[in-house]
Amino acid sequence: MFDYNRLMKLPIILFTLYFLVRETEQLHQFMQYNPPLLSPDYLVSLSARISLILFLLLLVAMQAFRENPVNKAPGLQPRITAVLGLTFSLLLLLLDRAAPLAWLNSLSALLLLVGNYLCIVTLLHLGRSISIMAEARRLVTSGPYALIRHPLYFSEEVAVIGIFLQFRSWEAAVILIIHFALQVQRMRNEEQVLLATFPEYRDYMNKTSRLIPGVW
Repeated sequence: MFDYNRLMKLPIILFTLYFLVRETEQLHQFMQYNPPLLSPDYLVSLSARISLILFLLLLVAMQAFRENPVNKAPGLQPRITAVLGLTFSLLLLLLDRAAPLAWLNSLSALLLLVGNYLCIVTLLHLGRSISIMAEARRLVTSGPYALIRHPLYFSEEVAVIGIFLQFRSWEAAVILIIHFALQVQRMRNEEQVLLATFPEYRDYMNKTSRLIPGVW
């Protein structure tokens, strides 16, 4: 039987797996050409790379285990925006890494680990209701969702900034800005389909901020 939901997952999963394999190979090369002398700079760079791989693994898991939606946003724009918003930041990994700076690598590793942790906490509340496209599965307003409407996007952006710090350049900054603009549109698309599916979502919107508590 044709399963549209699974078919839509596959290209995104394969795209993410490509970067996961690529980063794993680069980590192997890094460990070969940088003898583990346990120097602080080496350990920080190693932690940053491992944190990035963990984030990519989490992205694959998030895409693989979601359940079927009960409603979807109409038209192509929400679908195109969703795919680009999810994958565009991975273009950072095609750039050359910036010259290593210990404090920036430390901050990168910290942001990636914090982003991963926040993603896991959010997913424990969201469960298989996670959406990649602008879709409705069930309304979740507990845990992190009691603070902001899009805690998963917040978690991802923390991690993406951590990735950016490893590849910092004007090209990386352009990718980061476009990625964030796409994510904002994704949030708007999801809010529209949730409003159309769950009448109580409007009251929830009036009580919560979109991304930053008390600010926006």
